[in-house]
Amino acid sequence: MTAALLLIIVCSALNRVRGDDRWMREDFSPHAPKRIPGRALWYVSPIVGVAAGLYTGSAVAGVIWGVGYLLWGTAGWSHLYGLGRHVPDRPPSRLEATLLELSGGSVHLALWLRMLFCLPAFVGAGWWVGEPLAMLLALPFAGAAVAAYEVAWRVHSANPIWIAELVVGALWGVVIVSIGAPP
Repeated sequence: MTAALLLIIVCSALNRVRGDDRWMREDFSPHAPKRIPGRALWYVSPIVGVAAGLYTGSAVAGVIWGVGYLLWGTAGWSHLYGLGRHVPDRPPSRLEATLLELSGGSVHLALWLRMLFCLPAFVGAGWWVGEPLAMLLALPFAGAAVAAYEVAWRVHSANPIWIAELVVGALWGVVIVSIGAPP
């Protein structure tokens, strides 16, 4: 297995771990602590950074990817990922409401805008490797992320999110591999 494929698989699994924090609860395993504090994102982001750093051979690139992943994942999108099929039993956050307003009510466009929160990672990594146009990969990344959620809803409507999380995590891996390391 190549290093690139391994990184893509690791990022896929890590994004799923980020999205489903049941592993952090006592009822998940009798050997688990009562409750690991915080969000799964806080634990997964540094691991994404380490994986990216090991792949690229650059600690700076690892920090850029880890912090960028953290920034991307911090604000929620639970009112958006349902793509009109599921709405949580709470009001949308201010950010989600703003994105829905900016998108003219299109949940797909609002989710695409939300997925563009990957931009700091792409800008930072592109700057680090001397390819500032790498930031443009954020546009297809966001589109592919929305497509992942749409396809997941169509393929497995009873429980689609885990599929989309695996695919979006793999997309993170693909982008890390694509941007690479400094020459």
